[in-house]
Amino acid sequence: MKELNQTLDSREVAEMVEKAHSELLKDMRRYITQFNEGKIPFVDFFREDSYKDRKGEKRPCYRITKKGCEFIAHKLTGVKGTIFTARYINRFHEMEEKLNHQEPDKPWFIRRFRGNDIMLWRDFTSITGYDLKRRLPQGWSDSIVGGRDFNGYGWKCDKEQFRKTYGFDYGEEPCMMYFYLCGIRKALRLIKNDRKFTLPQEAETLLLDAITGIMEEKRPQIEGRTSRTTAPIQIIINMEPEKMLSVR
Repeated sequence: MKELNQTLDSREVAEMVEKAHSELLKDMRRYITQFNEGKIPFVDFFREDSYKDRKGEKRPCYRITKKGCEFIAHKLTGVKGTIFTARYINRFHEMEEKLNHQEPDKPWFIRRFRGNDIMLWRDFTSITGYDLKRRLPQGWSDSIVGGRDFNGYGWKCDKEQFRKTYGFDYGEEPCMMYFYLCGIRKALRLIKNDRKFTLPQEAETLLLDAITGIMEEKRPQIEGRTSRTTAPIQIIINMEPEKMLSVR
C-alpha cells in the first residue's frame, strides 16, 4: 500500500512540466534505455503502469517516484525546470506531511475541509487509475449527487491562503473537485461495474478500509451530519468538447 503513497502518475507529471503525456513517455523510455545500458535499476525512478482511456482502451503510463521527479527536473532548464521542481516538491512534501502528522485513523489521502472528511479527485485518480475528469462511469448521474457525494471549490481562490488554512493544496487545477466519504464508496461501485476498466483490488481495499475505519471511529458525528442541508452550487468543468460535467 505504501508504494501508492510515494509516487505520482506520469499524467500528472506531464501536466506539471506542461508537456503532452505521449511526449513525456517518449522521454522516459529513452531514460530507461539509458539506465539499462548502465545497469541501473529504473524501478527506483519509474514504475510501469497502465490506465484505461475514455474509450476503454488500455494505455501505458508510469508511477514516478520522488527520485524520478528529481531526475526529470535535472533534464529541464530555466524557468520550466524551476517551476516543475517547486511543484513536485510541494506534492511530495504534502504527502509526507500527511503521512507524518495524520491522525491514527486518517490515511494520507483523506483531508479535512470545512468540517468534513474528503478525498480529492486527483488522489482518487492517482490510486485507482480512473480519471473522472476524462470519463465518468455509467450510472453516475443516477447515483452520484453533487453537494452530497461530491463537491467543488476554487476558481478565484488564493491558493497560498488555502494551504495555510487547510494544510494542503490542490495543485494547478482552477477548481478542487472532491468526494465526501459516501461518494467514494459510490464511485468505487460504479467503476467496478465498468466493463471497460479493471479496478485494482489493492486500490479498492485501501479506500474501503480507510472509509470503514473512519466511519466506525466517528459514526455519531457522521450520522448527525446526514440530515444537513447543503447550499446548492453550480460548477462547470470542461471534459470533452461534446461532454460537460455539471454540479448542482
